[in-house]
Amino acid sequence: MTFSSLLLVIFLILIFFIVFFYFYPYNAIKVLGFIPYLFYKCFTLIKLRRGARQIITYLGWVQYVGKGDTGPVLLYIHGSPGGYDQSIEAGKNYSILAPSRPGYLGTDITSGRSPAEQAECFKALIDSMEIEKVFIMGVSGGGPSAMHFAAKYPESTLGLILFEAVTHSRDFHKEDEALINSWDINLFIQLSFVTFFGNDRLASSMLPNKNNRSRLLSKEENIKKLKSTIWSIWPISRRRQGIKNDYKEFTSLKIPYENISVPTLIIHGDEDRNVDIEHAEFVKNKIQGSSLYIVKEGDHMMHATHADEIENQIECFIAENS
Repeated sequence: MTFSSLLLVIFLILIFFIVFFYFYPYNAIKVLGFIPYLFYKCFTLIKLRRGARQIITYLGWVQYVGKGDTGPVLLYIHGSPGGYDQSIEAGKNYSILAPSRPGYLGTDITSGRSPAEQAECFKALIDSMEIEKVFIMGVSGGGPSAMHFAAKYPESTLGLILFEAVTHSRDFHKEDEALINSWDINLFIQLSFVTFFGNDRLASSMLPNKNNRSRLLSKEENIKKLKSTIWSIWPISRRRQGIKNDYKEFTSLKIPYENISVPTLIIHGDEDRNVDIEHAEFVKNKIQGSSLYIVKEGDHMMHATHADEIENQIECFIAENS
C-alpha cells in the first residue's frame, strides 16, 4: 500500500467516525467506552464479592455485611433493586446487619421468593449468627418482608422501622419497565452521566425540589450518600432476578398487619414520587400503636438531603425500645 493510499484509508475512517458520532452519538459513546466499561464492571464485581460475607443457614446461603459493634442490631432490609451495598452506616447506639435479599447479588432466589419466605430467610440468618433480638428496618421494597418478620417473630423483634416502604399491593411494572430490562452498559452510561459530570448535574437530575438540591450540595457527605445509593442498583444483571421477583410479589401482597404488635416507627417523605406517602398513611391505620413521622419536602432520596433529621428519629426510636 502506497503512502497516499494509507492516507486515504485513514481519511475515510475519520470521516466514518465523524458521521457516526454526528448521527449516533449515544452508540458512539458506547463503542468508545466499552473497554473502560469492562474494566469497571470487573472491578465492581470483585469489590461486591469481597465486600460482604456469606453464611450457610438452614434455608441456604445468605450474603450479608455487618457494620459497627455497639448497641442492638438493626437488621437493614434494602429496597428494589439493591443488595447489601444499599445499606446505611452504624449509628451512635446501634450496629448494622444488612443482608442481600434473595435474588440480589450473592443470595440465591431459592432462599425466599415471597415476602413471608424472605422473612424466614432473615430469621435463619440471625439464628445462624446467634443473634437473639433485632430491630428491623424495611426500606422501600424491603418493607413487605420486614413487616412479615415483625408479625411472625415478635419474640425476636425489638422494633420495626418502615422507611419509605411499600406497604400494600401495587403494580410497579409499567413505570420501571425500562430499568428492569436495561442492559448493564446502558445503565452504566446513564449513571455515569448523572454522577461523574458535576454535582450540580447530579442534584438537578435526581432532586425535583430546589430546596433539596441546596441541602444536598451543602455537605460533601450528602453527595457521597446519594452517589452510593444510585450505584447500588448496578450492575442490574446481578439484581434483575430479585427485582423481577419483587415486582411480581408486590402485585398481590398479603401482609398480616394485625399480627404486628412490636413498636413501629413509619418514616416517609411528603414528596416521595416513587412510593407515595399514601403507603405510610395506609400502614399507620393498619398497625395498632404505630407512629408516623413525615419528613417535610422529603422524596425517595431524602436519606441524602435530610440525613440528620432521619438519623435522629432512628436513634431515638432504638433508644426508647432497647
